[in-house]
Amino acid sequence: MRSTAAVLGSPIHHSLSPIIHNLAYKQLGIEREYIAVEIKENEFLDWIRPALTETNQWFGFSLTMPLKEVVCDESLSDIIQLDALSKTINSANTLYLKEGQWQGCSTDVIGFQNLLKGIEFSSVSILGAGGTARAALGALSTAPQFSQVRVYRRDSKRDSSLIRAGRNQKLEIHPWSDLDAGDKHDLVINTVPNIGVAEIAEKFSGARTLLDAIYSPWPTALMKRQQQDGMAIISGLELLCAQAVPQIELMTGISFDHAALFKLALEELHKYV
Repeated sequence: MRSTAAVLGSPIHHSLSPIIHNLAYKQLGIEREYIAVEIKENEFLDWIRPALTETNQWFGFSLTMPLKEVVCDESLSDIIQLDALSKTINSANTLYLKEGQWQGCSTDVIGFQNLLKGIEFSSVSILGAGGTARAALGALSTAPQFSQVRVYRRDSKRDSSLIRAGRNQKLEIHPWSDLDAGDKHDLVINTVPNIGVAEIAEKFSGARTLLDAIYSPWPTALMKRQQQDGMAIISGLELLCAQAVPQIELMTGISFDHAALFKLALEELHKYV
């Protein structure tokens, strides 16, 4: 019996994903285990193929950056069937079995969609250009009409992937140096690790809503600044739970109350930060 799932990445010791998944298995009454496995980017392709094809241990994988991008490599297309959205955003954070075939998808997109429901905004600024940022773009493509999406990034090599992910939107791509932390924003989505935004945090004028995908350290530099102004925050812990809940259903094949598990998991995570 396939009894183990895992989150893969490096570094991975800080991951809170095992807490969510193992809590869910207990609630669902199933004897499964979810662990963290340290896998570096240059090790992934050699590690994942035998894991998927030569063992019956695994029933699912969660992927962190940059593995969300590496898993979309054409060399794995014979064993992993990526859905159309994952191909579009060049990012997949979930591997699961369906009728004996390994599937790849992005539950990050689902997480962003659920967290942004009911949030009013006419313009969005996204900080970062990796797989999580592109998942945000994928989610925004289903949002009500708004005027503008600006992405601020350091590496211009990611521009083509951003354009593909934001194909249905009025997208502007700017170098990081153009970011004016004093600007007012309707919605800011941050996907850059805390150390990368610390330089702008003190000057950050806040936003009507900040969605900070980062949760370590807690609270993040941008969250602290946003809290000072009493403005709305959607935290990285919320995003972690929002993407994990549909991931658990895909991996286990068991239907359950998503809202109830999200609430329970979020309460549990707050004990660890």
